[in-house]
Amino acid sequence: MMKIGVLRKGDQVLNVTPGFIAVQRKNGEVDIIPLAKDEMGLRVDIEHIVTIGYGNNTVQAATDEIVVTTF
Repeated sequence: MMKIGVLRKGDQVLNVTPGFIAVQRKNGEVDIIPLAKDEMGLRVDIEHIVTIGYGNNTVQAATDEIVVTTF
């Protein structure tokens, strides 16, 4: 048995595929959580989580110090 702990109270799972889990957060945003398989087995790829949130049709990508916004 495997347990993937990505939910917080009030969240719900929208979809699960072999490549990702889509989780609707309590605030209405959706996290697309990628799954990766490596020598240790299946894991959550925390570096590539995409959040679909509220906004004016923009995309933001952040590194440690820089936020890039595209329209």
